[in-house]
Amino acid sequence: MLTDYMKGFQERNPNLHVFNATLHLDEASPHLHIDFVPYYTKGRKNGLEKGVSMKAALEEMGYRAKGLKENQLVLWEQSEKKIMDQILKAHGCTREDKHVKHKHMSVENYKAMMNKKRMIQNARARLGLLTGENQTKQSLQAQLVAAKERVKNLEAEKKSPYACFYYSSADKQAFVQDALRKEGIRFRETDNGFEAQECYTRRIREIEKTYQAPDSSIRNQLRDDIDSFLYQSKSFDEFLKKMQEAKYEVKQGKYISVKPPYGQRFIRLKSLGDFYDELSLKNRMKKKLRFEKRLDEKIKELETAKAPNLCVLQEVRHYIAVVHKGDLPIRKKDKASPYSWANDQELDKLLMLNNMLNQGMDAAAIRKKAEALEASAQKKGAALAAAENDLRQYLEMKEKIEIVFEKKTGAFTLEQAKAAVRMYPDINASNYRNIEKVIEPAQEQVQKLSAEHQAIRAELKEVTDALSVIEKATNHTFVQHLLADQRRVAASELLMNGIYSGESL
Repeated sequence: MLTDYMKGFQERNPNLHVFNATLHLDEASPHLHIDFVPYYTKGRKNGLEKGVSMKAALEEMGYRAKGLKENQLVLWEQSEKKIMDQILKAHGCTREDKHVKHKHMSVENYKAMMNKKRMIQNARARLGLLTGENQTKQSLQAQLVAAKERVKNLEAEKKSPYACFYYSSADKQAFVQDALRKEGIRFRETDNGFEAQECYTRRIREIEKTYQAPDSSIRNQLRDDIDSFLYQSKSFDEFLKKMQEAKYEVKQGKYISVKPPYGQRFIRLKSLGDFYDELSLKNRMKKKLRFEKRLDEKIKELETAKAPNLCVLQEVRHYIAVVHKGDLPIRKKDKASPYSWANDQELDKLLMLNNMLNQGMDAAAIRKKAEALEASAQKKGAALAAAENDLRQYLEMKEKIEIVFEKKTGAFTLEQAKAAVRMYPDINASNYRNIEKVIEPAQEQVQKLSAEHQAIRAELKEVTDALSVIEKATNHTFVQHLLADQRRVAASELLMNGIYSGESL
């Protein structure tokens, strides 16, 4: 019956341009949604040949108002209802009109009626007519309406299927889910979002519009806190417990979410990156424990042999112990990577020294290697400076050549450019572009020397770091110095000139 009605709709209503019609079977009564644009053409002298107006479209289709109670829209609705009745009768059905008392009013009449109702209610309130039994009755009626509304929502929820919601921003997803929890709207998490019943779609879209992107520093701080708690713990459960002790709200479900004390909403751990989902954190915990176990085994082995690097590994174990206790903040060597024992700025110095001692080097040999690397760095730096100077001259010559032969403008005048070119009589209009063949190998030479120089400087830093650590490690004071520095920083206020107030000025 709905299909029959729709098939004749456009023919009956030529000025109502249908752009979408959808038959829904998802509720108790099948129903039809018709989306159309009402347009008219008569009386248009300027601008576009078609205008958009429901009233004008109906008038152009022959519906003439007979008064306020029988305007164009009312007459059109009556005509369409007759068509519905004919289709129903053809199928042996009749239509039940649930709104027989409803009368279509103009906007002006509707506003007047609502103003009149408000005036009556205000007058009754001022005269004290809404007291005693009337107030009780009104309160019960309000409760009944609210209860009916809840029942209606529950019925809609019962019949409504689940719809999927996806977000490119993990923070936005967390914001929406947090709002749904507060409103008691149920949802179930999926790998890439969540599912909620279709009847709540409108509310979810309203919540989405109120979202504001958070400061990215919150997520960076959360990653650092997770790294710190993870390396202070000996198990994953202890890691979660430490977060809760630090006033983090932890919610375990299909995915672990946490709400930091300095944040406003829950954040999924998996949204922080590849190294912060539950499985990755557990794997990082296993690697951490495996490293510590191997360290203890190696120390026992070296204690028997009285190896020269025993003192270094003992300092490594001491350092790990104070990090476990939270007495030292973690310091990453590579800021862009997650923290680990291999990515610890201080531990890296001890491990580098341990490697050198394993290679048979002692303090004298390390110092000698540092001196050799420094000399090599100076020599390589001088070669790099010379190559950069040659390249700079070639590039200046290229600019002067282009000023002369291509009439380009640059940092040099035409007279300066011509004077430079005259010094090379072999350069002419047919071969001046060969300068590129000189510049390209010069650029490659600079890049090569620069990479070699950086590599030597990096190795020199590692050796000098080891040299600065060897005495402290040998005397088992490396960690003590770190703790002393940390206590001094914690107890002092940093002045504007960078001097700690705890120090003598």
